[in-house]
Amino acid sequence: MKPASSEPAELLNRVRQQLILAQVRIMELEDVRDELAPRLAETDRLLRAAQELADAKADEAAHLEKVRADLQAQFEHMRHMQHVTNEALNTTRGQLANAEQDSERLRQEAIGLLTQAAHLSEQTGRLQQELTEARTTAAAHQTRIEQLDAEQRATKASRSWRWTAWLRSLERALR
Repeated sequence: MKPASSEPAELLNRVRQQLILAQVRIMELEDVRDELAPRLAETDRLLRAAQELADAKADEAAHLEKVRADLQAQFEHMRHMQHVTNEALNTTRGQLANAEQDSERLRQEAIGLLTQAAHLSEQTGRLQQELTEARTTAAAHQTRIEQLDAEQRATKASRSWRWTAWLRSLERALR
């Protein structure tokens, strides 16, 4: 019977040793947790900052796209106006040439056409002035677009952008 009574004592000692080892391991894990908590907080802060930056850049990109679309619409309108003006000018020139050939017969009509030509020339002048202003505006917008593109390239070429690439890829993977 003695061997049987020594078994529980050994078993009890083993359980105590394992309990002590488990407590030591728990303490080690708590130490690791305490060491990693500030890192986790810093990582969270960096992720929030990266998200704010990404949101700001997305807003800027949307604004730039809107500005580009507005400029494109203005350009198309000006192109149409130039076409209409050129057609009107060509029509007027043809009418003037016919009026000169038929000057005796069409004297009264020639006076009306000259008046119409003067009106069209004034309109052409106004349209050319508007075209010049629109081109100036378009050039200013293009310059602004280039500045914003340069800022975006500078941002993407920055060290912080490259260092936080893993955060952005992690964010994309978590979506």
